[in-house]
Amino acid sequence: MTQQEIISRTRDYIRENFLYTRPDYPIEEDDNLMGKGIVDSMGMVELITFLQDTFAVKPSDDEITEDNFATLGRIADYVLRKSGGDAKPAAAA
Repeated sequence: MTQQEIISRTRDYIRENFLYTRPDYPIEEDDNLMGKGIVDSMGMVELITFLQDTFAVKPSDDEITEDNFATLGRIADYVLRKSGGDAKPAAAA
């Protein structure tokens, strides 16, 4: 997967799960998700679970930082780094 595909899938997840009452709310690649009130701390846990299930990445506790998860762009960069640059959707259960 490319960075843009990861961003798109993650943006779609956020729209469906956190912005369902505001589906047209714009989420840019560099918007701070918590800073803009799009995702709260519990939502971040859900988002990380989505990333684990979707992209088969498992962040360690010390990797769960703003540097890795603040924006869609940082999330995509993290997923690509964690997957060795070859992010593939997790196999369906």
